[in-house]
Amino acid sequence: MEASTVETGAAPQVPRSSRPLRELLPQGTARALVLVEAAGLGVASFAEFGWSGRAVVGAILCPTLVLLAAIDLKHRLLPNALVFPSALLVTLAVAAFNPHGFLSHVEAGLALFAFLFLFAALFPAGLGMGDAKTGLLIGLALGAKTYPAMMIAFITVFVAALWVLARHGLSARKSSLPFGPFLAAGGILAFFFT
Repeated sequence: MEASTVETGAAPQVPRSSRPLRELLPQGTARALVLVEAAGLGVASFAEFGWSGRAVVGAILCPTLVLLAAIDLKHRLLPNALVFPSALLVTLAVAAFNPHGFLSHVEAGLALFAFLFLFAALFPAGLGMGDAKTGLLIGLALGAKTYPAMMIAFITVFVAALWVLARHGLSARKSSLPFGPFLAAGGILAFFFT
């Protein structure tokens, strides 16, 4: 027996992870604010560190983290289409501008990826694989400054969780916070202030 299909006129559902990045970003004023913040951090990287390798890494890392945070807040997704090209660009920039420290950056990226990957594998409700991949990006960019970035991320997510619990009581235990914005905040703050 053949299955019959009914034309509904509705477009087929596209998985979130394969949608174009422009569709994943917030719309309207929120999109404009995200793009202005991303561009501003890219410019701030050069303003703070001059025309240096560190500024180039920051001009890749910081705008990427802003975009990832906005997407994660809206969709609970950290798309590979943004994480992987950014990680490649950061790796190339570190190799070109800091060849002596390149291996320490790679080690930091792999260590943070492994830590977050293990956490996501053991507690999939708490973290996702996108968080682990974003950790790789942050470690590659920050090298030895990865530890302060993660401390900032974990402290801020802990404070946010306490705030949600205080505001909504024990019923909030079943809700979750996306970790991407906290990773982004940790990465950006560690880049500029450590």
